[in-house]
Amino acid sequence: MTHRDRRVVVFGSTGSIGTQTLDVVERLNRQGFRLAVVGLSVGKNVRLVAEQVERFSPEAVCVRSEEGARFLRERFPGLRVLVGETGLADLARLDEAELLVNGLVGAVGLVPTLAGLALGRTIALANKESLVVGGELVSEALRTGGGSLLPVDSEHNALFQCLEAGERSEVRRLVLTGSGGPFLRTPPEALERVGPEEALRHPNWSMGSRISVDSATMVNKGFEVIEAHYLFSLPYDQIDVVLHPGSVVHSLVEFCDGAILAELAPSDMRVAIQYALTYPERVDTGLPRLDLVAASPLVFEPLDRGQYPAFAAVLAAARRAGTAPAAINAADEVLVERFLRREIPFTGIARGLEAILARWDDREPSEPVTLPRLLATDAWARRAAAEL
Repeated sequence: MTHRDRRVVVFGSTGSIGTQTLDVVERLNRQGFRLAVVGLSVGKNVRLVAEQVERFSPEAVCVRSEEGARFLRERFPGLRVLVGETGLADLARLDEAELLVNGLVGAVGLVPTLAGLALGRTIALANKESLVVGGELVSEALRTGGGSLLPVDSEHNALFQCLEAGERSEVRRLVLTGSGGPFLRTPPEALERVGPEEALRHPNWSMGSRISVDSATMVNKGFEVIEAHYLFSLPYDQIDVVLHPGSVVHSLVEFCDGAILAELAPSDMRVAIQYALTYPERVDTGLPRLDLVAASPLVFEPLDRGQYPAFAAVLAAARRAGTAPAAINAADEVLVERFLRREIPFTGIARGLEAILARWDDREPSEPVTLPRLLATDAWARRAAAEL
């Protein structure tokens, strides 16, 4: 099969990445592609996935609960319905499924990533937690399984495109851009009083609740540093972050000769999604074009770690390696949910991450990272974050 004729599985098909991926698939198929959606996965929104089943006629669907599975089996008697994390792994192993779009949110995304790579599949990766939690395992699966990763996150998709201009040995540094989120101009002393409604109001992107809060704390940018480290096999000292409030320049690569290449595009995830689906070919997206004059001036600012202490906590976990990033990710998932339920203040997220990392120092031996160790750390960090 060519890149124009692929069997595709979409994980997290009812979320922001998943729904946009399916829209891109339909548009590409109207342009001569033959992308067959053979599998879908969903958490709770079984009614929306039922509509997607009617649109795309997949072979299999994975849902989180048995209740959701019963609903789909009754509505679609011939559909193969899978359940839970085991179902996610089975969905990644569907016969002839060539391209897996991983749009899941959270550590659960590691399961299908590892399962797909073990069979040599191509993963269009929007689930950064696969690399934050299990970067060492994913790297090993890439070496032994023969699969590949195509980054979907706009920043890493930009780096991927820019890196094609030179050899990896010629790279001086990667520069990830971040908007600074909704609290870029908020005084630090006022952050204790901001609520979920304000944190979810991202200035440039429309995203799910967790990633919106993570963008407000800049935890998301810390995770992206870890993701870039594993995707492009560069040390943390060669990965920088600058604030770019306009979200026009999605990331940059500086080469050893002083040249800096950047990818500029509208703030629309469908640009990056389509590039991953059509790579190495470029196809008209049908989306509005970037107006350089209207987007000017392009402003860059240093990242003030005092304004974003959660970002510093994530980078500290990254440098300690082992299971520390898994602990930080699990704690962040819990702390964000607690903030959204108004159980803790916004600033409690950063304080909680710092507390979890301090406790991790006291409990983790220096042993090889394995999936059971990652899962145990994930469970421990969730309990600890819930009790803070």
